[in-house]
Amino acid sequence: MECVLRLVIILLMYATSSGASHGRRCLAGSEVFVCVLPRFDYQPGQDIPMFELPADVNAIRFVEPLYNIHETDNTITVYDGILHRQLNSPKAVELTNSYTSTVYIPPNLEYADFSDNIIEHLHVPVDQSYALRYLDLNSNFKLQVQNVSRLVNLETLHLSSCSLEQLPLNMFENLNRLAHLTLAGNNMHTIDLDWFPMSLTLLRLDQNWMKEFHFSGSARLPLLEDLNIEYNDLTTLDIKALVETVPKLRLFSIGRNPLKRNELEGILEELNRRNIAYYNMEHVSDQYCNEGERMFRGVCISDSVFALGWGEWFEILFFIIVMIALAIGLAFAARFLWNRYHVS
Repeated sequence: MECVLRLVIILLMYATSSGASHGRRCLAGSEVFVCVLPRFDYQPGQDIPMFELPADVNAIRFVEPLYNIHETDNTITVYDGILHRQLNSPKAVELTNSYTSTVYIPPNLEYADFSDNIIEHLHVPVDQSYALRYLDLNSNFKLQVQNVSRLVNLETLHLSSCSLEQLPLNMFENLNRLAHLTLAGNNMHTIDLDWFPMSLTLLRLDQNWMKEFHFSGSARLPLLEDLNIEYNDLTTLDIKALVETVPKLRLFSIGRNPLKRNELEGILEELNRRNIAYYNMEHVSDQYCNEGERMFRGVCISDSVFALGWGEWFEILFFIIVMIALAIGLAFAARFLWNRYHVS
């Protein structure tokens, strides 16, 4: 009986997929305004896909097909204007893990998640205006980001794990509404807060192998409340200059940087004095330190930070020599006094 039911399900799926070329439909269980569609093969120049979508649907989410009957790759290599119009020009699109390499941003799109692809080209023509407010491009290691600057209505932008080594000059100059920006997991060894718009309230710069963190006198982020610079290579930080640059800072995640202990203590004391939290508890794993780390006042720090430097070893050695000399001196003094005043 179970085999018969399984065969019936497969036949139904096959019948549904056979009619896909005539009109793909939303999967059962889709929300009222969100249509869930199984991914399919699409490249420009191929047959134009046809859909039968409810009139009130304004969001499309692509998912991995439950059954791959036709044994295709189910990759939408390009998201272009033709595909967008065939989908009834939705305001929100989620297309992830599809090996998408090129995206044309439609003017009416407000929400877009194109993370975990291989996007290299992001087309944003200059002769149009764009409604896009949320854009997730995380984990696109070939991404060229210069055209992002034309999306002037962006409020949230995710560019983590994109193998970025530097940002285009004046990339954020026109993004005056941008509030949340994530640049974690890239390879930017030098970062200057002067690059970013004054509208930011959240900025993630963790896991960048950052060695230089600049905030010149002209830099000022008056609305920034959450700043994350964990997992970098910073050995020094002018915390007083930083909090003057970011006066509304409420959370400053600083752990897992090779700061010297005395420097770290000074930073944490200043943060405590200003009631600024300095450890992140966004994930459960944030409560525990990794191997080779230890918890220091709520912050995970590498064991190497607590290793003594040459100067500290010299101070200890000097102290030991002084104590030995003092002990010898006291012994000689005691013997001298004993010999002089001892009565046989």
